[in-house]
Amino acid sequence: MAYFIASIITVVSAMIIMLTRYEADDSTITAELDSVKSMFTMIDGFVNTYVQSGGDLTTVNFEELSNAGILPTNMVISPVSDTNVATGQKATTSTFPHNRVVWQLIPNKDDSSSYKLLVDMTENSGLMSKAIFSESFSGREFCEKMLFGTKELNRTSYDVTTEDFVGTSTNKSDGLFVCIVFK
Repeated sequence: MAYFIASIITVVSAMIIMLTRYEADDSTITAELDSVKSMFTMIDGFVNTYVQSGGDLTTVNFEELSNAGILPTNMVISPVSDTNVATGQKATTSTFPHNRVVWQLIPNKDDSSSYKLLVDMTENSGLMSKAIFSESFSGREFCEKMLFGTKELNRTSYDVTTEDFVGTSTNKSDGLFVCIVFK
């Protein structure tokens, strides 16, 4: 009898804990991360198409992809800064329709068989609601595992003079990171 009563108390206690336990709604961040994954895949696909059609990774950026007719017409491309006088390169960013993640694609000056991609999630409230998780998960799962790249969490902006990403951020929750993708 004591075993039966203890079992009932245990089951009731477990049910109370399960029914009153607060669970955050993760559906928004899950949907946003799925969207980021798709965008990573599409950008890498655009670069692959560019290279296969004779393009060079030493000049790759969104303006080059657009001029080559590779980007869809509904992608918004915006200049980051004036054209670099020494090289004639113009830095551009891009966003996908109905999404607030900003992407910036540049050649990797240190390795001509790779490119760098700055991911800026700061305007996406769904991703920034759990910024540490979003940045870490995207860098690890999409950059490193999916694209076999390397992530740099301390790069925060583009410097037109050096034509590279710079920054000294040690904040792992600023919504910015760079992915270096090797081809």
